Amino acid sequence: MEALNTDTHPTKYPQFWNEEWLKIAIDELDKKALTQEERLVYAMTISANALAVKNENKKIENAKQAKTFEVVKKMLLRGKATIKEIAEDCDVTIDFVLEVQNQLSDK
Repeated sequence: MEALNTDTHPTKYPQFWNEEWLKIAIDELDKKALTQEERLVYAMTISANALAVKNENKKIENAKQAKTFEVVKKMLLRGKATIKEIAEDCDVTIDFVLEVQNQLSDK
């Protein structure tokens, strides 16, 4: 029977895998000893974990954007700062502030 895996080059991991806890886990795991089914389960677990992290990051980013929107909205309603000042204070673009202003005027 012919060997399926003849690649002898060391595995190169993506840059985000350079976190110390992940390096330790990878070093402790000898993937060569895994059966086909165990490799499949391992790959599926890694994929599920990556998807969970991506979804959590997306939730965090959406929450940050919602908070920024609310702060810009409050500042616009007060009317004490210019659009440029609001953009600088909230660390957003002037276009974002104008978009929020347009949404407020549509209501």
